[in-house]
Parts: sequence; structure tokens; C-alpha cells
Amino acid sequence: MSLNPYDPCACGSGKKLKFCCLNIADEMDRIVRLSTGNQPHIALQQLEILARKFPANPWVGTTRAIILLEQGEASTARDVLRALVEHQPDHEFVIALLAAALFQADGFDAAKKAIHRAFQKSAKKYSSMVSGIAASMAMILMNRQQVMAAREHLGLALRLAPEKQRQDLFVQLLEFDGEEGIPYPMRGTHLLPSIQGTEEQQKEIKKAQKYAAVGCWSTAADLFLLLTRTLPESAELWHSAGLCRAWDGDEATAAEALHRAAQLYGDFAAAVECETLAQLFDRHTSKDVIDICTYEGQVESVGRLLTVLDAQPRLARVTLPPANPDQQHTPVAGYQILDRPQWTGDDFTQLTLDSLPRLQSHLSVYDANPDDNEPPTLFISGDRGAALEAARSLIETVSTGLMQWKTDKPQPEVTGGVPTESMTLRWSWSLPKGTPIRVSRKLRDQQWQTILNETWPAAPLKVLGGRSPSDAATDPKYKVALTAAVFMLDAHCQQQGHELNLDATLTRFGLTPLAPLDVDERTLLSGQSVMQMHRLPIERLTDAQLNAVVNRALLTRHDRFLYAVLKTALARPACEAELDLPRVHRALVELCSRHGRREEGLQWIDVARTKVPEDGKSFEHHWNWDINELTVRLEEPSDPGLQPLLDRFVNYYSPKVPQMRGYVERMLESVGVPSPWESINIVTAGNISAPTGGVWTPGASAAETAGNKLWLPGQ
Repeated sequence: MSLNPYDPCACGSGKKLKFCCLNIADEMDRIVRLSTGNQPHIALQQLEILARKFPANPWVGTTRAIILLEQGEASTARDVLRALVEHQPDHEFVIALLAAALFQADGFDAAKKAIHRAFQKSAKKYSSMVSGIAASMAMILMNRQQVMAAREHLGLALRLAPEKQRQDLFVQLLEFDGEEGIPYPMRGTHLLPSIQGTEEQQKEIKKAQKYAAVGCWSTAADLFLLLTRTLPESAELWHSAGLCRAWDGDEATAAEALHRAAQLYGDFAAAVECETLAQLFDRHTSKDVIDICTYEGQVESVGRLLTVLDAQPRLARVTLPPANPDQQHTPVAGYQILDRPQWTGDDFTQLTLDSLPRLQSHLSVYDANPDDNEPPTLFISGDRGAALEAARSLIETVSTGLMQWKTDKPQPEVTGGVPTESMTLRWSWSLPKGTPIRVSRKLRDQQWQTILNETWPAAPLKVLGGRSPSDAATDPKYKVALTAAVFMLDAHCQQQGHELNLDATLTRFGLTPLAPLDVDERTLLSGQSVMQMHRLPIERLTDAQLNAVVNRALLTRHDRFLYAVLKTALARPACEAELDLPRVHRALVELCSRHGRREEGLQWIDVARTKVPEDGKSFEHHWNWDINELTVRLEEPSDPGLQPLLDRFVNYYSPKVPQMRGYVERMLESVGVPSPWESINIVTAGNISAPTGGVWTPGASAAETAGNKLWLPGQ
């Protein structure tokens, strides 16, 4: 026998093998050898025989279940473990393995109760296994867009993970907090509030908090809500229940509890944050939606169809992203279907919102997929309604004989939905190709001004009792709800790349900005939510605190707050010395460019150029910032500073890094600027005749060099 009788028994009892399962050790050793020797079926046969003799033995049952799971027989493994747990109700490994088997066999929702029991009973002894279950749950919750639940499960997985897996999970958590597609109030950490109560109530409060700490958020929420029977006016209890419901993925019930907390809080800022989260959950779980629908058609000839579609003035072909190797079947062409032909003028400054066509739907064309025996297909997707039907009618008319709708799908398939209240924040016009960035930004700003000054203030909102923000502004009882609605608006603007003047918007509706947090040099800032972080008195923070906030602000990327934090930090020499300056300066340039402050962005580039690294990589440093400057100047191709910059690329960088020419030319081509290399005259020792204007050298201005001539050393 190869097993040591004085080793801990593999059944998990904690006893030595000699005093536990010694009677089956030889057989189990042989079975394990069969399994690892690529004979799992024989091993399972032997285990079935042992299981009939020793039905309560966890070594036999768990080994059998593990082999079944490895063979893809999750349902059988589940049944084996269900029978075993009847004999071993408190066995930590059996509990964890049953949760994993149920998860694989029956899915997330059916396994949830067993998983929570594993969180509670098995996490300490089998932390790695429980961490893996939590991480898998996080992925499913993220796919369901239950983002706060996904983050909390990911955080639990990180806390339980072994050292070798912690780095990957930590990176995933950082990516989550930096995901700009998630409204910023829902990102980052949210701590349970402190709750006051009698000694007896405190016992139940701590019990609920312990359940929450180990990931049993549903049980914790139940306990918090039970306590509201004796403490019905405790905003903190309702707040805690709402957070736990959100972390459990029950967003509709979370919203109810958070609305209640907002009504009870005496702390106005806490009330607004609870109400903001509640409104976000309401929006996500709303049944009042506009369906996003898709019609599917079968194509006779992709080539002939594309020829016809390309000729249609109401179809604008779009550039498809590079093929994703993870996707087996990608479209061969995509179009915007417009309500009228695209604008075709030459002077883009004459573009107005009224002159732009509206987008009715999207059209995607797919070639045949031989792997799935699928013929060529097309899909038309858009919001349910007249615009989608008009687009469908157009495609049906122009593609007669080349396409027919799927007869088994006479009605469009519902593939998503947009909350009806969100429709006031959407627009669907289409820009012609080649529109300069400055023009598109101007049009977007005009659209935003219309939304923010006219459309949104007049739109009825359910949380305001069906009133519009303008009407509700006169009623004090809607103060918290309306303030939260403005923060909802701010979150949407941030996601769409628009910088809302939050304080001015609040003031417009008779509301006051949230009070700054009271902090001193001993205040720990790591546990604050993103909304709390935005209330920090930046100027009063210590250098260490400010640097910590800079790093977090760079991650969460709220433009208005990030801009203020970076400028404050750069004004302090002690802070600047600790910052990742290239990252900070790039962020400032991006923020300025994103919001139309080109000149300030160029000034930050000039500042960044002076911060040459001490590692001697000055060439790469200047190259990177010249590329940044090129990106900014190309937003305005008529910029007089563009030509001297292009001269520098041609005369200085090109000989040193020849391969960069194609990269720069692609940048120029995207905005219609001709390549400066096409007209250059190369100067060599063999053809130089007279110093007609001078030879360009690094640092020389364009005026000091005539004829775009370049001296190449050694020629």
C-alpha cells in the first residue's frame, strides 16, 4: 500500500488514515491509479461496488463524483452527492462539491441555495474551490448585466483565492471598476452602513453582517428586513437590505429597499446616493420598454445583394471592426438604413441637425456558414415601430429576387429593450463620411444642449410621480428623487462622453450640490463609494491622500472629477514626484480633446515634453508626445501647427524609424490629409549643390528649411 497510515484521511474527517478509512485504503488507492491512468470507467465501476458497501463514506462518494464531473456527467455526480449529503450533512468538501455539481448540472439559479451553503460552510477549509464558484457566478451575473452583484461575487472570489490566482482576479476587479459602460454610481465598493440598536438587536445585526461577509447576501437581506419590524424607521437597515439584495442579483427588491432608505435618511447625501442606486435598478428592471427587434432573411447571392445595396442612397455602408478570432461567424457587410439620402455637400460647416438623416435601423449581411450548414443571411435590427417597418419595406423592395424573409419568423425577434424613459436621451442621426471631428463635436454639443435644456426637463419621470423635472422642482417632497435623477443624468452623460455641469444643473432646478465630506489627515479613503469620492474636498487632502485619489480617479474615469483631481495634484510638487506623469498627462490631453479644449490639450503636451525620463529614453518620450500632438492637431486639419509637425515626422523620425511611415499615413488618410512623404526631396552627398535654404535638423523650424529637403548621413 502506497498510502501512509499516519497521513490525514482523504475522507476529510480530520483523523489519521490508520484510525479512519484504513479498511478501504488499498481499494481506493487502486481506484485512484485507474482514474489517473486513463481508465475512469473501470474506476467508476469499482467505486459503485464500494458505494453499495459504504454508502455514507465521503471518500468513496466524493471520488466518484469528481470522476463523473471530469467525464462531463454532472447530473449523475449531483445525484451521487445529494445521496451522500444525507449521510454527511456537515461535511465541508461534500457541501462544496455538491454546489459545483448543481451549478454544472442545473445552472446558476437552481444551484444558488447550495452555493450559499458552500460559501458559509466550506470557504474556510476549501477556499480555492469556493473562490472558483464565486468567480464563475460573477461571469454569469455580468452577462445578465447585474453589475453590482457581479462585482461583489468577484470581490468574494478574490478574498478566497490562493495567491497564484489573486493577481488575475485583482485585474478583473480593476477592469470592472474602470468599465465606462457601467454607470459610475454602481462601480467601486459600497460598504454596509453602521446600524444602531439595542443589545438584542445588535446580535441580529451582527449575524446579518456575518452572512453578508461570507457571500450569503440573500440570507443577510432577509435578516435585515426582519429587523425592520422592530426598527421600521432605520434608514441604515433598509440601506443594508437594499445593498444585500443588489449583491444577490435581486435588483427589483433592492430598489424597493433603497427607495425606502432614501425616504428615511436624515443625511441628505446618503439619501441621494440610495435613491440614485434605486433609480438605476428601476431603469434596469423596468417593464416599460421599447423592444429592440430583428428581422431575419435568407439571401440568394451575397455578391449581387451587396451590389444592389451599395447603390441605394438611403443605405450608408459602415466600416466593420476587425474580425474577432473568438467569433466563428462575422458579417461581411453592414449598413445604416436612413430615412432619407445622406447629406452630400462639400462644405461641412453647413451641416445642421435638421440636414442630417435619421437612422431607422441597422442591416448586417452574413455569408454562408458551412460549419453550421447555414445559408447566407441578413438581419435588420432597430426599435420596434414605424421606422423599423419602413426600413424593412425598403430592403424588401430593393432586394426582390435576392432575398426572402424567414417564413418561420413572420414577426420580428425581440433581442433587447430600451426603457421608455431613456428614449429622451437618445438620438439617431447619421453623419456623412469624412465629417471633421470639430464639426461632429459641434453637432453633438448642439444635440446635448437641446436634450439638457428642453427635452429632459420636460419629460415625465415615474420617480417624480409622473411629473417632469421642471414641474417637480417646485415641490419639496421630490427634492431627494429629483437630485438623484440629476445624478442619473450625469451618469448617462458620462457614458456618452458629454461633460455635464452638475452643479449648474442642480441649481437650475432649485437643488443644492451634495455637501463635501468631512475629512482630516487620519481619514481612510479606500472604503468610499464613487459618489462619496466625488464629494471629497480635494484641496484639503494630504499629499498621500490626494495621490491615492488620483490613482482611483484614473481608474473610474469620471471626466469632471478626474480633471479637477489631476490639476490639483500637478500643482503640488510633492504629489507630482509620486505620480505616473506620462499617464497623468495623457489623461489630461484626452480629457481636453474629448471636450473640445484643443488649445489646453496642446499646452499639456508641451508640459509633458519637458518631463523627460531619467532612463535615457528621450527619443521614445518625444516620439510619443509628437504622436499625441498629431492626434490632436488632426482634429482640425487646417491647423497651422500641423505642417511643422509633419515636417518633423518626415525629416527626423522617418530615417530613424522607417516603419512608422505607414502608421502616420493611415492617421492622415483617415481625415483626408495627403501624405507629406509624396513630395519630399531626399538630400544626399551626391546631389547637394548649393545651400539654397539649409538642411533640416532637429529643433529647426519649417521656415529655416527650404524645399522639404532631408540630409541622410553617410550618403
